[in-house]
Amino acid sequence: MYNVTNDVPDNLIKRYEHAFNTNDAKSMNDLFVDDPIFVNFGGNLVDDKESLYRAQAFVFGPGGPLENLSVSYTVEKITDLPEGLAAIHARQRTLRSDADAEDQRTDSMEAIFLVVAELVDGTWKIKIGQNTPVT
Repeated sequence: MYNVTNDVPDNLIKRYEHAFNTNDAKSMNDLFVDDPIFVNFGGNLVDDKESLYRAQAFVFGPGGPLENLSVSYTVEKITDLPEGLAAIHARQRTLRSDADAEDQRTDSMEAIFLVVAELVDGTWKIKIGQNTPVT
């Protein structure tokens, strides 16, 4: 029997985190299948890879809203789906080395990041993603 939890640790999410924290829109975009569906933190639905790349390049680019922001992702659950698919729930938190304890408790960027990952030529990629703010 195929067990995705043994084959998809949080490597895909770690690569996403690295791309986010290095403002690398191209590397982040490469983590997606050719026909992704993504709902970003602001609730905008993007359903093609080129539009997704343009949005990523904007938010991570000079003066973009995420240019100077770093986050961490903690995988909370990986769910087996039919072979070649997995659902991954991760918690996103802002990294603030200079923040006090109160700032850490009121993280305006905390979210649950849900990914449906698809195995494409031996590499896990994001087919569907949604980043839902935690209020």
